[in-house]
Amino acid sequence: MSSGPVPSRRSSSGLMVTAMICAGAVTGQFVGGKATRDALFLASIDFTALPTMVIATSAASILLVAANSRAIRRLSPRRFVPACFAASSALFIVEWLLTFRAPAVAAVLVYLHISGAGPVLGSGFWLITSERFDPRTAKRRFGQIAAAGTLGGLLSALLAERVATLLGAAAMLPFLAALHLLSAWQVTVLAGDSTAPRSPRPSRRPAPPPRSGLQAIREAPYLRILAALVLLGTTSAALLDYVFKMEAVRALGRGDNLLRFFAAYYAGTSLVTFVVQASFSRYTLERFGLAWATSTPSLAVIAGGIGSLIAPGFAGIGMARGGESVFRGSLFRSGYELFYTPVPAVEKRAAKSIIDVAFDRLGDAVGGGLVRAVLFVAPAMQYSAIVSIGMACSAIAVLAASRLNRGYIQTLEKSLLDRAVEIDLADVEDGTTRTLMMRTLGSRWDQSIVGFPRPLETPSVDVESVEPEPTSGVQSITLDPDVQQILWLRSRDRERIVEVLKSENGLSPALVGYAIPLLAWDPVAQDVLIALRKVAEERIGQLVDALIDPNQDFSVRRRLARVFSVCVSQRAADGMLLGLDDLRFEVRYHCAHSLAAIVEKNPRVVIDPERVLTIVMRESAVGRPMWESRRILDEFDASEDRSFVDDFVRDRAGQSLAHVFTLLSLILPREPLQIAFHSLHTDDQQLQGTALEYLEGVLPPALRRSLWPYLEERAPKNRPASTRPKEEILADLLKSNQSMLLNLEELKRRERSGV
Repeated sequence: MSSGPVPSRRSSSGLMVTAMICAGAVTGQFVGGKATRDALFLASIDFTALPTMVIATSAASILLVAANSRAIRRLSPRRFVPACFAASSALFIVEWLLTFRAPAVAAVLVYLHISGAGPVLGSGFWLITSERFDPRTAKRRFGQIAAAGTLGGLLSALLAERVATLLGAAAMLPFLAALHLLSAWQVTVLAGDSTAPRSPRPSRRPAPPPRSGLQAIREAPYLRILAALVLLGTTSAALLDYVFKMEAVRALGRGDNLLRFFAAYYAGTSLVTFVVQASFSRYTLERFGLAWATSTPSLAVIAGGIGSLIAPGFAGIGMARGGESVFRGSLFRSGYELFYTPVPAVEKRAAKSIIDVAFDRLGDAVGGGLVRAVLFVAPAMQYSAIVSIGMACSAIAVLAASRLNRGYIQTLEKSLLDRAVEIDLADVEDGTTRTLMMRTLGSRWDQSIVGFPRPLETPSVDVESVEPEPTSGVQSITLDPDVQQILWLRSRDRERIVEVLKSENGLSPALVGYAIPLLAWDPVAQDVLIALRKVAEERIGQLVDALIDPNQDFSVRRRLARVFSVCVSQRAADGMLLGLDDLRFEVRYHCAHSLAAIVEKNPRVVIDPERVLTIVMRESAVGRPMWESRRILDEFDASEDRSFVDDFVRDRAGQSLAHVFTLLSLILPREPLQIAFHSLHTDDQQLQGTALEYLEGVLPPALRRSLWPYLEERAPKNRPASTRPKEEILADLLKSNQSMLLNLEELKRRERSGV
């Protein structure tokens, strides 16, 4: 869930610019730092020490992540992350001074510093960014933010090359210190006041104790797959990186030439990364999905590994390593960070740095251990053996990535469910109205679509068109009871009709056919509805025949469709599917609601998804005038009290969209779809974005293209932000479905007593 208020649309462009500048500074310091790290280390220490250094760095980094995860759950990221950047800046100055006295010690410290702290700082930046953008906006903007970071990395790599040429590798450390200070400033601006955790509404039940990051990962399969993806990807990258640096030292020797080469190499890969990011990121995410985007580095390792085995040497392994770096910095980064956007803030803060950094460092350690094992077992075949192991790890990573899409959709569902009643009632100021909304949401939580609009009053119908004049002398003739009741049903005497309808024995088969036409007469329509519901399951055949009879009065058909809402059988469901082909929209509308009620009571009822999708496509294929003009004449239940909320929801939603969502609830997860529908009609951009992203993931492409204009227009455009603090509004709402049910009776009692 969002951890704070989402910025208004008027400030979104400024937020985007800040995020891009911040990404450029954060990525720039890391790319320049890697070039400096590699040059200083390889200039002072033999490259055969790299595996040991990687393992030591991984151990130190994992300890750092454990401390970071604990601290970020207790402190505001708005203050903690910039403070870490500032501390890192000071440490670079200390390391720069140490290079004049102990260059080898300084090289080790710089390696530990950049490899250990760099990913933690980058993870902190993306944590804040993911809390500032909803999932829908993130999918559109994260590619641009990552591209800005890539551009910053390119400029930093060019700076490193110039500094190495003019002043030497160690002179780059003060520049890195300055970049870290710039990052600290920009992260502070980006965070604003948005990352302060929202104070939860007091609950009648004790809140569960906060979970550690490892607990969150252990209990969430989705996070476990993300962790496995990071571990496997980093392991394969570490294996190729060792072979690449080994070949670089053999080809170029030691000294400042290495810094110039690595600076040029990182600049080149950053340039290509920027081009890929700017040109293909959004298209790849929308066309192929998140799982494919996060698989691209592993696919690059497999393809590049095959090429380097065919043509071994510095050039071949350089192409493989460069391809992995390009796709990891572009498509992978855009897709990977999106996986975190729907994760609740508490879990995200606890687990993200562990997955981003600890598992990343663990992958480095595993890669270093595998390199050591190969050097011990088969040193003569180290090139081909290490590359082959890297390809195998990448193949497993592709398999893990393929399982992430489903987890992403499920996490979006959970995010919607967690925020089920966090509705921004910017138009509702008085406490009575908010109480009525809570009551209505609670009472309809078990209906087909939470918050669906209720219909208008039924117009009167001329009953003479459906009823003959009473037979004279009926009372003086002794008749069979059924015949007597039929005559009463055909009379114009409301009291006698109601007496028959309320008979303890219910309507017999002979009476059902005479009761059905009475649905068109307003004075007795509700009584007929109740009487037919009592025998609906036993008289399904008669009722369905009347429902699908095109010669039957429209008033009868639209009300008859509501009778089936009490049924539970497959036959009733099949009858409602037939009713969905009616020419009149209101008949189809009520058939859909009754069918949803049947499925809810009996999940074993079989519904053909293809048929439902065909119906939904037909409903959404009408022109906009028809879509917007549909209205409902009948109440769902005339015994229910009308409230302002009915008009509030009806005015915002529209019957066509409500009907489509009712149909979709038959074949898609019901509760998340309900919340997604309701979320589209709030003023909370974070909630709107989450709903749109979820719907984009679960709707078939053809249906999505048809519905999307009606879905996106639900978000209010250029609407000024509410002057009331969101916390004040949300304090009057219930945070979850369970807490809503706990308070429902109390709300009803207060309303009855006029409090």
